[in-house]
Amino acid sequence: MTVIKIRIDFDDDRYIGHGRVQLLELIGQHGSIAQAAKAMGMSYKRAWYLMDEFNSMFADPLIERQHGGRGGGAAKLTPFGADLVRQYRDMEAKALTVFSKPLASIEKHLMPAEKPAPKPTKKSGQSARS
Repeated sequence: MTVIKIRIDFDDDRYIGHGRVQLLELIGQHGSIAQAAKAMGMSYKRAWYLMDEFNSMFADPLIERQHGGRGGGAAKLTPFGADLVRQYRDMEAKALTVFSKPLASIEKHLMPAEKPAPKPTKKSGQSARS
């Protein structure tokens, strides 16, 4: 299925993109930067750095952090963070609706997607080299 991913550049260094919004969304779902990072296949350190950078772009915080202790740390979206995710997802959905006809026209010209070659199966009694 074709998707549209939006990147909003405010200036040279500040932007909102699909990955940042997805990380923010996963923090909201998991209540943890560490769990959100794991769900995205990235290190906690990288996720923390990205969230810190993203959070510092705005006058209002995107997430609230509770530092670790016996039960570990936690993070949750602020009302502004949740609203940013909602607005971003709404913009993506509207863009897909607005561009559905031109996308359909372009998709008609796509080559069929290549399917991965099936893995050879070993028959009993045969070695891998035969």
